[in-house]
Amino acid sequence: MVGILESGSTALKVIEAGAMIALNILSLLGNILVCLSVYRNSSLRTTTNLYIIALAVTDLIAATLVMPPATGVLITGGRPFGETACQIHAYFSLFVVYVSPVTMGLTALNRYIRICKSNKKYSLYFSKKKSRIFLGSAWTFVALYILIPRLTGLQDCHFVSNYAACLNSHLSNFGKILHYIVVLGLFFVLPLTMTTFSYRNVLKKIREHNAGTAQSLRANNNETVTTTEIRLSKSLFVVVFAFMLCWVPAWVITILTRLFFGNKMPRNVQLLCTFFVNISNSINAFTYAGMNPVFRREFRKLLRCKFGVRVESSSSQQSSSRRPAT
Repeated sequence: MVGILESGSTALKVIEAGAMIALNILSLLGNILVCLSVYRNSSLRTTTNLYIIALAVTDLIAATLVMPPATGVLITGGRPFGETACQIHAYFSLFVVYVSPVTMGLTALNRYIRICKSNKKYSLYFSKKKSRIFLGSAWTFVALYILIPRLTGLQDCHFVSNYAACLNSHLSNFGKILHYIVVLGLFFVLPLTMTTFSYRNVLKKIREHNAGTAQSLRANNNETVTTTEIRLSKSLFVVVFAFMLCWVPAWVITILTRLFFGNKMPRNVQLLCTFFVNISNSINAFTYAGMNPVFRREFRKLLRCKFGVRVESSSSQQSSSRRPAT
């Protein structure tokens, strides 16, 4: 009987580790393809795609610094790294978890202003320079929020085998409650609210467009909102929808475990949290490729090793100079 249990446990380890390795490879491949596609093709260097690139870089951080140690945990069944590596793993695990929803919220807001407001407002709020400032500010804030409590001795980190990760530990109950109020408010509820509000209004405009009400769009000074814009918004909606399917359960599991059930939460449920987050990091790039024909074309060229020359057509540059970057 013991032999059967051990055999089952070993098989489960192999399945878990194999799944994590597959997600790791998909994330690396897909997000490298996104970055190379934007590098090669100037038509992809739009304001909206700055947010897609930021999300791809976040996913690459997960694929290089978060997933491999998790795979090591699943293979060995214990902590395969030292204290310094644990600190690094904990830091970047939290960075990915916090910054990804914020980036997604900014992406949704970008689409809302582009589709539902005038060109003048879009140019005012979402120029490339301002978008870089938005993203840089968000990333810096998240990085400091994780770092400062560590440096001031308010938090530490510890290895949690059930998550296959090193995570932060709170040195006081008050600090723990305050932390989750801030984290839930700024890094989950606010981005989720922004995303829901933005795409609700974007989808309303798309329905108007599909019903043949382009006149109403032009009346709102959106004369440059084209079928391409609509297609891009639809593709990003799919990305956001898939993102929510992964991240909402992950946050629910985390909150229930850390604030209510603690060690009573089954190990398989806690490990699901890790897999949900990593699934999101792995599928985003392929969602872009599946929904965006320009990304899809570049992906095909790269996968067939048809590197050729970078696309820097003068026509695209002239076209972009006549209309706001999207």
